[in-house]
Amino acid sequence: MSEKIKGSVKNTRLIAINIWILIFYKHKKIDNILNTSFDFKKLDARDKSFLYLLLNTAMRRHKQAEYIYNQYSNFGINKKNRFLNTILTIATIQIVWLNIAPHAVLNEAVEHSRKLLGEKQSKLVNAILRKIVSHVDECKKFMPNSIYNLPEWLLNSWTSAYGEENVKEIVEIAMKPPPLDIMVSSNINKNQLEKIKSEVRGIEIFPNLIRSSINKPVENIPYYFEGVWWIQDAASQIACNLLLSKIKKIFSQKISSINVLDMCCAPGGKTAQLLDNKLNVVSIEKSKFRSKEFLRNMQRLKFKPELINIEAEHYKPKKNYDVILIDAPCSSTGTIRKNPDIFIKPPPKNLDLLTSMQDNILKNASGILNKNGLIMYITCSLQKIEGERRIEKFLEENKNFSVIPFLNNDYPQIEKCITTEGFIRILPNYFNFNCKDAINGSDGFFIALLKMDE
Repeated sequence: MSEKIKGSVKNTRLIAINIWILIFYKHKKIDNILNTSFDFKKLDARDKSFLYLLLNTAMRRHKQAEYIYNQYSNFGINKKNRFLNTILTIATIQIVWLNIAPHAVLNEAVEHSRKLLGEKQSKLVNAILRKIVSHVDECKKFMPNSIYNLPEWLLNSWTSAYGEENVKEIVEIAMKPPPLDIMVSSNINKNQLEKIKSEVRGIEIFPNLIRSSINKPVENIPYYFEGVWWIQDAASQIACNLLLSKIKKIFSQKISSINVLDMCCAPGGKTAQLLDNKLNVVSIEKSKFRSKEFLRNMQRLKFKPELINIEAEHYKPKKNYDVILIDAPCSSTGTIRKNPDIFIKPPPKNLDLLTSMQDNILKNASGILNKNGLIMYITCSLQKIEGERRIEKFLEENKNFSVIPFLNNDYPQIEKCITTEGFIRILPNYFNFNCKDAINGSDGFFIALLKMDE
């Protein structure tokens, strides 16, 4: 780990400072850091959980934290002083949002700043944090609202596309950790389903989709080793359920005789849904690392998928398919609640490359599809350039394709998500389950279904 802090023993907050430097200033992925950090691995389970919560809350609320501590600095804190800003951010998050005992936070922050920055800076940290501790309630009143944390490029993009009120609601939902969504096999019996619901204190928010806020290892959930459920976001599972609904209406043959290609298949939730419903599926994935995860998941679920390692835009099979599912590589901005690093990321430099790849995957899919076949195109991005604009361009260039519109009765609670074009646009704030025991919201998704005409 670069920019290491000297000392033979590192406590949790010191590790947090070092990791924050990497994820905030160097844009490293937090999961990659934690998976390779020797210091993190040495922590016990409780400290690991605290560190994860601290860093994720900091990603979500870093701008509010920065605003607060700058209010108590006479001349403001120089943004170039990485360690000073980091120490103040980590401490402010604990005091204002995590309700950690102030004396412990303050004492350690002062000690860390003295070692890293010297006596003068440690006195500044002490003065600022003491003022925050004395005015916590006041801080919560004068700080900007949560939308202030959103990067400017996303704020402008989303406000233009969805309006200010939707953006405020999306950000408020993203301020808290996501719930655990458990997709249960359609072949499970009612008693098994009820046992899982009871064990995780969950609510069935969609058919066979249990939402829980429990924090426990997934291996301890009933029937883990029997492979009758998998983790999948509520919005993510809607796509395949919509596809299954349309397949049954459009195709006359037995569902087991329909040949489906799942492009960009890892980690495997959608492949699992298709196999669980007895479709004949071939899955392709270019990443060998993600393929290993896919195969581990399929093994636990007792599925034996046909997996091919190849880029989706270059796949040339010997036979065409009846249905092609494209879960396209994208900027993933719809997963902001699950991936709060989106709050601290700069605008993507490779968006043109992503949209070009999406176009090429659609083009290749159109050439390996049977007549009257279906293409379902999905992204977990809220950027319309990766969703609606890609389908519009494809239809303009491929007059032999038409949109199969989604209807209210295709799946529960999708009325609000259906666009005028017949697409599905799920915003993270759309699903309200009207239940005090179920957390609202989901990931954001775009879904379109296209049919090749004769």
